[in-house]
Amino acid sequence: MSAGVTMKTIAEQAGVTQATVSLALSNHPRIPLTTRERIQGIARRLGYQRNPYLSTLMRLRRQGRPLKEKPVLGLVCAQRTAQGWREHPAPTIRQMREGAWERAILRGYRPLEFWLHRDGVSAERFSEMLHARGVQALLLSPLAEGDPTPALRWDYFASVCLSVPLPSLTVTTVCNDHYFSSLQVVRECHRRGYRRPGLVLRREHRWRFQGRWEAGFLVAAGLLPDVRLATPLYVEDWPEAREMLRWLRREEPDVIITPTGSALLEPLQRAGVRVPEDVGLAVLACPRLGDICSGVFQNGKLIGASAVDMLVSMVERHERGLPAQATTLMVEGQWNEGRTLRTVPA
Repeated sequence: MSAGVTMKTIAEQAGVTQATVSLALSNHPRIPLTTRERIQGIARRLGYQRNPYLSTLMRLRRQGRPLKEKPVLGLVCAQRTAQGWREHPAPTIRQMREGAWERAILRGYRPLEFWLHRDGVSAERFSEMLHARGVQALLLSPLAEGDPTPALRWDYFASVCLSVPLPSLTVTTVCNDHYFSSLQVVRECHRRGYRRPGLVLRREHRWRFQGRWEAGFLVAAGLLPDVRLATPLYVEDWPEAREMLRWLRREEPDVIITPTGSALLEPLQRAGVRVPEDVGLAVLACPRLGDICSGVFQNGKLIGASAVDMLVSMVERHERGLPAQATTLMVEGQWNEGRTLRTVPA
């Protein structure tokens, strides 16, 4: 910071009070946007830099709160029930919550859980309630299937969503690199001698991940020799055994690539299809390292922890509201060897 540049210096140049400068530098919505931008421009020109630790200390003192109180980080469940994130059927999504909770505590924050749909309140009312409680940072869980992005008062909060980039919103997002995961799975199958991979997805996956799994699958055919892709199969829900068996007979894939192996192993076994002797099985979201299914472990705990790290950085920079340009952090998965693919030829 330039010597002698204080909030008082900025206030004198801007013709406002020091309290107004403090709120403007914190991007507080109480100050009109044009005034905030003018004051922030003066601060930049003077070379002013705010000390986030001192700012937090002064804020707590002004509010008469004990200094030992930890700032709140809101974990917002956007599922259909209050426990929908904690009890989600997808292990990766449950792990995101666990990783976020643990990292928030490690970073000195107090994680509190909120349900987006509590008592049927609107997104606007939900935002007002959290804002009134002094919540400044929100981590939004993956959305419930088919739900639109909630119209929260984003200007109240520093926000991160556990999602692929949202085309309708410039909110910061954190997710697995679904494209690379799919490409990695096809490469690993190719190393083991598979040449006719077939992709099986729920129709909802195409909407949720915006074609990223399909993209990696399709690009692999142009990068790897002798690959002949089977036509992908889209099902409404798991398992649709008859539809899958008809697809197997028609397309004759030598390996099935799908998000979750547990949904397909049982119907394949009932139909007398042996894995991996008759057909290989590779999954895009293994529930854990060491799982029986071969494929990519997305590491939901790391995704959740990384999202909290981004959120804490935003809080410490006093960022609120939606950025002008969206940022997405993608976490690469890990290969899980499993036992549902052939071994790599010597």
